[in-house]
Amino acid sequence: MVSTMKMVDTKKRAAQVGTGDGVRVNKTGRRTFSLEYKLRLVKQCSEPGVSVAGLALEHRINANLLRRWIVRHQRELAEASGPAAATMLPVTIESTSSPPAPSSTESGRSKRPARASAATIEIEFYGARIHVRGAVDAELLRRVLDVLARR
Repeated sequence: MVSTMKMVDTKKRAAQVGTGDGVRVNKTGRRTFSLEYKLRLVKQCSEPGVSVAGLALEHRINANLLRRWIVRHQRELAEASGPAAATMLPVTIESTSSPPAPSSTESGRSKRPARASAATIEIEFYGARIHVRGAVDAELLRRVLDVLARR
C-alpha cells in the first residue's frame, strides 16, 4: 500500500487565518494591523464585561500585544488633552497646642526664644507624596510646585 503525502502551504494558511478587516500578512507570514483595526479592538476592550484576553484569543492575537495597544491609546489621549490643570483643594489649618513658655520667675534658666512646633506640610501631587517640614518660603514652594506641574 502506497501512502501519498499531502503538502500544506503554511504561508497561505497564515494569510487566511490573519486576514480580516485591517490585518495584512506579508511574505514572511508576519501580520501588520491597521490603525483602525487597533482602535476598534481597543474600544471593544473598554466596554463593560469584555475580557482583554478573551478578545485577543477571538482575534488570534497575543493578549500582551492588545494590552500594549490599550496603553498607547490611553497615553495618546492623555497627551492630546494636554496637561491636567491642578485643582485647588480646601485646606484646613489646625492649631497645635504649644508648651507653655517658661515663666520669668524661673531662676537658673537662660531666656531662649520659644521654639515653634515643627510644622509639616504633606502634599499629594500627581501620585507623588511631598513632605515639607519646618519653616518654608512660600515663593520657593510655589516655584517647586510649578516645576512639578509642568512634568
